[in-house]
Amino acid sequence: MTSMLAQGDGVRVVQFVIALAFGIVSAVIANGRGRSAAAWFFLGFIFSCFGLILLLCLPDLKAQQEREDQLRQENRRLSERIAKDRMVADARHNQVAQRLGAHDQALGLDTGATAQVADAPPPLAPPRLAADATASRWFYARDGQRQGPVSSETIRHLRAANGITGESLVWRQGMVDWTPLQDVPELAGDDA
Repeated sequence: MTSMLAQGDGVRVVQFVIALAFGIVSAVIANGRGRSAAAWFFLGFIFSCFGLILLLCLPDLKAQQEREDQLRQENRRLSERIAKDRMVADARHNQVAQRLGAHDQALGLDTGATAQVADAPPPLAPPRLAADATASRWFYARDGQRQGPVSSETIRHLRAANGITGESLVWRQGMVDWTPLQDVPELAGDDA
């Protein structure tokens, strides 16, 4: 019976040494992976190989932290580079603006004003009429598009039906440029 107890104590000692070894290995690996060595020592000691397997399945916190640090440094470098490039671009823009200003002043032009309305539609060009067209044929602008030719009566009818307004541009042969309908006495009628 004493030999059985001695044998049982020997088994317990071996189990304790194995658990202690798993605890130590778990603590060393956990420390290298950015985790708490003390907590993983106890988990390795209690759960032996299962604690060690769990530790190896978890992501490496040190590697993640290093990647995040690298990304932060790269972002900082890129931000500095963008700021530097923006300063260079602003300096070039100012130089170009000064040169254009000097050219505008020398030529007596203001090209800056035309650059701001670059998105505006081009002005309506008077249409070219055939030689047999009469002076009573009118053209009008609707939605930036030339319409016509139509008669004076059609223009008055469109005005009465709100198809065009007093600000709508009209033109006929003999006129220098497109003119608002309200400024043409022949067509303005009661509005004049």
